[in-house]
Parts: sequence; structure tokens; C-alpha cells
Amino acid sequence: MFKELGRDNRLIMAALFIWALGEGLWYNLRQLYLVELGATPAQVGTVLAIESIARALLPLPAGYAADRFGPHRVMVLSWMVGFIGPAGMALATSWQLALPGIVIYSLSAFAIPAISTYALLSLPNRDLPGIANRTLTAIYAAYPAGLIISPALGGLIADSYGIRTNLWLGTALFAVSTLTVLMTRSVRPRVAAHELRPGDLLRNGAYLRLVLYYAATALIMQLGLALAPNFLRDVRGFSLSTIGLLLSIFSLGTVVLNLLSGRASPRWNYPAILLLFWLSLLVMLGSTSWAGVAIAFFGLGGFFTTRALATAGVARAVGESNQGLAFGMFESLFSVSLAIAAQAAGSLYDLTPSHDLPFVAGLAGLPLMIGLWFVVRSLQMPARDSLEASPTPGD
Repeated sequence: MFKELGRDNRLIMAALFIWALGEGLWYNLRQLYLVELGATPAQVGTVLAIESIARALLPLPAGYAADRFGPHRVMVLSWMVGFIGPAGMALATSWQLALPGIVIYSLSAFAIPAISTYALLSLPNRDLPGIANRTLTAIYAAYPAGLIISPALGGLIADSYGIRTNLWLGTALFAVSTLTVLMTRSVRPRVAAHELRPGDLLRNGAYLRLVLYYAATALIMQLGLALAPNFLRDVRGFSLSTIGLLLSIFSLGTVVLNLLSGRASPRWNYPAILLLFWLSLLVMLGSTSWAGVAIAFFGLGGFFTTRALATAGVARAVGESNQGLAFGMFESLFSVSLAIAAQAAGSLYDLTPSHDLPFVAGLAGLPLMIGLWFVVRSLQMPARDSLEASPTPGD
């Protein structure tokens, strides 16, 4: 399986794995870190919303840059930006001072369209049936694979030494990941820059309807995830180390579901993961035992599986000459959806003593999105053009 991905994609997988090792030490504890620095749940929701808005700013221009200049430069730059964020957070003495570090880190998400474009262009044989699904689910399985270990380890470290220590360790691992991605080669489609027509995307009705559907689905799913760590600590009384272990199980679920869904039929894999997520959210909300919540978190890992499947669906709806821009627009809408969901979750969280309204909202909305899938699935189609990619000797 990994042989068909090629050398550069395997290096990207290694870089993502190492990055995830660093991020997993602190990222899912950042809500709790903000509380330690004096933020209320509503303020945490606001920070997460600002984070998502910042994440939405650059994917679109970065996607266009990836189409015009090749994805490699964009990808490397994002890695270099990313490791600044946690260092800034570690130096903060209030939640307001932690915000710039969170924003800087979220800006580095402009790598995602470039990674997706690079992964498809770097394939030795892009004509294999189902190769886009298998490639993107495999590439984006490397990241949660790194998160299988690090959240549990991060919880233990946080319990003993504080979340600030996790941030410094994460920064060091980000530097190693950056060195790994620098070993990859540049690649781009053989197409002149003047032939790119970004306006084509706005005239592609199938693409627009797909990305709006995927973004709306992500919003509803995120309602049930944004403050899950807070819910587990405030309502269930779980320790940071226990929450870290659950987040590791969450990542294991993402890896397993990515690899399984990448080889399943595109007609059914997306709604199947949505249904599993809905059932898992229901179990998490109703279970008071650690075992029940652990089973639920395995299924909730499907959140990131749906993102990989959505990216593959977008790839089938556009041509290679503007794939980077297409991925960029998708990521921007995705991030806006997460911003809205985070703000809504923060506002709903304290409205009841049980803190369950964000999760109830997610449970109520997902059946509608599962039903809508059978309307939009026909919009996915083979890409209209097939352009060869060739390694270029550096940038």
C-alpha cells in the first residue's frame, strides 16, 4: 500500500507523524490551559472561534499559490510558521496573551491545501482506480497515528508538570518535523500559470454545493467536539491524564477508520462514518463509565476521517489545474464552520447545569446531514483534466 504512494509522500507521512507527536502533547488541552490562565467557558469558546477564523484566512490564497508556483514552497513555509505558535503560548501569563500564539499556530493550517495537492501530484501512478481516496486517507492517517501516543503522554506530563511544559516539548518536535519535510522534492503539474482560471471554481456548481455540504456537516459535528474535554472534566470528573488517554483512543479511531474507509465505496463510506459519529456522540453523552466513553471516543475519531473523505470528494469534482485553489476554498469554509461551532458551543455550554446543550445540538443535526448525503453524492465526478506531474530541481 505505501509503495504506491512514492518516496515523497512517505516523507510527508513521517513529517505529519512527528508533528502530531508534538501537537498531541498540548493541542487538546489548550481549552484547559486557557481556563488555567483565567478564561471563562464563554471566553474559551470565543478564543476557539478566533482560532478558526484565523485558520480560514490563508488556505484560499495559499491554494492559489500552490497551483501557480507548486505546492512544495507553500508546504515548507507553513511548517516553518507553525512551530512559533506553541512557544508564544508557553510564554503567556494570561489567556489574552496566549491568543497571539494560538492565532499564529492556526495560520499554519494553510499547509493543508498544499499537502493535499502535493500528495496527489507526487504519486508515481495517478491512474490507479481509487488512488485519490487511498492516498489522502493514508496521508491523513499518519497525523492521527502520531496522536495515538502523545495525548495520553501529554496528560501525564500536564498532571505532573503543567500544560506549559507540554507546549515547550511540542515546539521541539515541530522543529524535527520541519527538518523532515525539507527532505521532500518539489513537484507541480505541467501547466502554465496563465492557463489557471480561478473563476472556473465559482462556475462549478457541483463543487460549490459539495463544499457547502461538507462545511455544514463539519459545523454540526464540531458542536459535539469543541468542548468535549471540558465536559469530561467538569461533568464526569476525569483527570487530565484520563482525558489524554481518551484523546489517544480518539486518534486510534481516526487511523483505523481512515484506512478502512479509504478502501470502501465512495458512495457509502462518508454517511457510514457520520452514522458512527452520531452513535458515538450519543454514547459519550449518556455513559458515566470510562469504558463507555472510551468506546465513544474511538468512533468520534471519525470526525477527521470525514475531512479526508471530503477532500477526496472535492478532488473528484475539479480538475488538477486548480486543485490547490479548490482545496483552499474548502479549507477556508471548513474553518469558518469550526469557528461558528466553537462560538455556539461556548455559548450553549453554561446554559444548563449538565452542560449538554452543544452535544444535543450535534445529535439533532447529524441525521439531516446523513439524509442530505444521498442528494449530493452524485455531484462527485472524475476530474475533468489529467495533467502529468514532474519533479523540479528545488524551488
